[in-house]
Amino acid sequence: MPKQDFLMRMIEQLRGLLPYVLDLARSGNYAEAHAVIDQAARELVGIGTDGLAKLPDEAILDRLQKDHAAAWEDKCQFLTALLVEEADILMQEGEEEAAYGRYLKALHLLLFLARSETEPLPAADLIPDIDQVVEALADFHLPGETCVRLMSYYEQMGDYAAVENLLFDWLENTPPELMGEANPAQTGLEIFQRLLLLPDPALETGGLTREEVEVAIQDLEALAE
Repeated sequence: MPKQDFLMRMIEQLRGLLPYVLDLARSGNYAEAHAVIDQAARELVGIGTDGLAKLPDEAILDRLQKDHAAAWEDKCQFLTALLVEEADILMQEGEEEAAYGRYLKALHLLLFLARSETEPLPAADLIPDIDQVVEALADFHLPGETCVRLMSYYEQMGDYAAVENLLFDWLENTPPELMGEANPAQTGLEIFQRLLLLPDPALETGGLTREEVEVAIQDLEALAE
């Protein structure tokens, strides 16, 4: 099947599947909603959503890239929509831990897509964006590696205020066991030292002043000692 035909079939499936799943959830038929999403994930990457939430990111990317019927980025966007939709349903069921795993995996995949500068699918209105998933994760603690990736994304996007907010939330509110091997003070110091090299207009466009950057560096240097 030509790639364009595969892509269009995938988009049509997504446009039909997500409203159907939403209707199932609204009617309280959660089991069927999960079954539909799980089957769609299996068709896409050969594994259900329970397994996806536990699978390393690199292993998921390998599965997406193995079949060349469509670009892996297109399939990855489809997959993030499935994961977020199921996470939303799990939150309605009070299954917060399971929802967290799916939101987090979707966020990681979206950050990979952002790094690859992926063009959005024609069905972009159905694909979650990074801000949407970050908002869904607002009441959860993010692992250190996720914070590093997300701050790198915000820096790339020129949203320096978001870098600062995430960094100090990571420093102040994340339990040590969720920090992982990443060092928040050292990570933040490296970022803010790069920001210090930027001209004032660029910093201000990103939501920070030079004085705020200098104060942050002083605070982070003290923490990193």
